[in-house]
Amino acid sequence: MEETVKTVGVVGAGVIGACMAFSLAQRGMRVHCVEPAQPGGLTTDVSFARLSAFQQPTYARFELSHTGMIEHLRFAAQFDSAPWWHPTGSLAWGDEEDGGDAGGPSFADVAHRLSAWGYRTVWCDAARVNREWEPGIAFPNARTPAVLFPDEGWIDGPKLVSEMLAAAKDTGRLTLWNGAVDGIEVHDGEVRALRLEAGDRIEVDAVVNAAGPEAPTVAAMLGTAPLEGVATRSSLVIDLLTDGDPVRHILRGAQAHARSAGPGRVRVRSEQVDARLPAGMRSDPGDELVKDLLERAYRTIPALESATVDRVRIGTAVFPADGFPSVGALSAVSGYYEVFANSGITLAPFLGRTLTTHIATGEIHPLWSRCSPDRLRTAS
Repeated sequence: MEETVKTVGVVGAGVIGACMAFSLAQRGMRVHCVEPAQPGGLTTDVSFARLSAFQQPTYARFELSHTGMIEHLRFAAQFDSAPWWHPTGSLAWGDEEDGGDAGGPSFADVAHRLSAWGYRTVWCDAARVNREWEPGIAFPNARTPAVLFPDEGWIDGPKLVSEMLAAAKDTGRLTLWNGAVDGIEVHDGEVRALRLEAGDRIEVDAVVNAAGPEAPTVAAMLGTAPLEGVATRSSLVIDLLTDGDPVRHILRGAQAHARSAGPGRVRVRSEQVDARLPAGMRSDPGDELVKDLLERAYRTIPALESATVDRVRIGTAVFPADGFPSVGALSAVSGYYEVFANSGITLAPFLGRTLTTHIATGEIHPLWSRCSPDRLRTAS
């Protein structure tokens, strides 16, 4: 198959699309990457971007996320520097009366399960956290149990995107198109070209749909069975300008999450606030939700109360509802490949590398056993 696929169109230049473009170009293929906005400027830029396998409820999903974390380490080692990669570790703790949400597992149950699966965990208490790592956290009391996850970190998504596209361009095999895809030409069951809204036609041997929230729209251009079993999640994030750097680790508190977003900047979010957002909301969260998130952040890290609000944004992710990525070939159309996922930041380098291998050789990675795009289509 390596001899037949020479030119690939990648739809989307978010973190997954950029990693795809880099891997394909490194493999020797000609790549046309199409993105209507600033590369990495939409969902990737608004993501909390934590490298973690914390919330995966089954071992199969945990293994995939954990593999993605390990891949980031290998990926960063390929470069002289990796300015997008911040292996800070995470600190997490639950409510004093944490018995789980809606009958789900408690914080302690989740942490013990992760440890049993081989995830590195260090149990401690609030007093140790304040003494050794994060003096600015306001815990309920000094005995509040907490966990350090030393292998976690965060990714500067836009920086990763820009570095991957620059590296792909350095090969001489990447063309970046600033525009929107208007159609995918299919003849005799095979992908032949991408059509852009501006009128351009790009001849390709294969198309990779890495369009993130727009992946269902791009998939519909094939004229095959529509995508089913797709979920949408919105998240409110606020970037704060701070005096100094009050947060050293990623903090997963009971009321709010926080991490550095670069020198003098902190990004915050809250699962409780996100639960109040209507599915698919992409703008204008309203003053009440913004106030709620800020108050939760201030209660968690009181020093943030003196910070200045820089940006308030909502990010929207679209992903298969079963929690596994859609990655691989669609059997109904030769040359069409799909890759969109929950936890796209964590999985992007792994998905980029393994899908490139699949396009070049036909090899299917063992962790893809539940990830076929075919599972999201029902024959009409």
